[in-house]
Amino acid sequence: MRRPTFSRWIKRQVMELAGTDSFSLRKMAAAAQNEKPRVIEPLLLYAAATGQTERLMGFVYKDDVRRSYENVLPFFDGIELEEVARDRQLEGSIPREYGKFLASYRASYNRPETSKESKRMRWERSRALQLETGVSTAEICHALGLNPGNVNAYLKHGDLDKVSLRTATAIMTYLFEHEDSRQYRKAL
Repeated sequence: MRRPTFSRWIKRQVMELAGTDSFSLRKMAAAAQNEKPRVIEPLLLYAAATGQTERLMGFVYKDDVRRSYENVLPFFDGIELEEVARDRQLEGSIPREYGKFLASYRASYNRPETSKESKRMRWERSRALQLETGVSTAEICHALGLNPGNVNAYLKHGDLDKVSLRTATAIMTYLFEHEDSRQYRKAL
């Protein structure tokens, strides 16, 4: 999984919020001031990350948007926005609307580690459940329609790269359900 760069990531956010597949700073500025006010904050973050704040300010014609930008721009002066977004430096000092995007970027940037940790926790629980219930890897693969080699490498050897987080969750859920039904039958 590749880590996103801030300028590309925030550009995609602006395009999603504007509901478009193409990007033009001029058109995005117009959309932010008219029908797409949710684009205001990420558009300024994009301009600050790419060194286009002066150009963006040239497209701003609404006084309230201009004042909003002028209040926030001093926070971005002389900093590398991508580094700041990754380490929470500005989080308490900038308006919440901007901080949300920086926090979202940080989560996206750290996704490989969090995904791997999530898979490790699922593997540990799945392995314990598999040993408790006696369910074979072949039974899991057959029930879920998974590749036996990958599931075996995951469950037996803890190879986290062989399955996705979604697959690891499906395996763990299957084993939980199997454990619940076993306990239900035992109680009868």
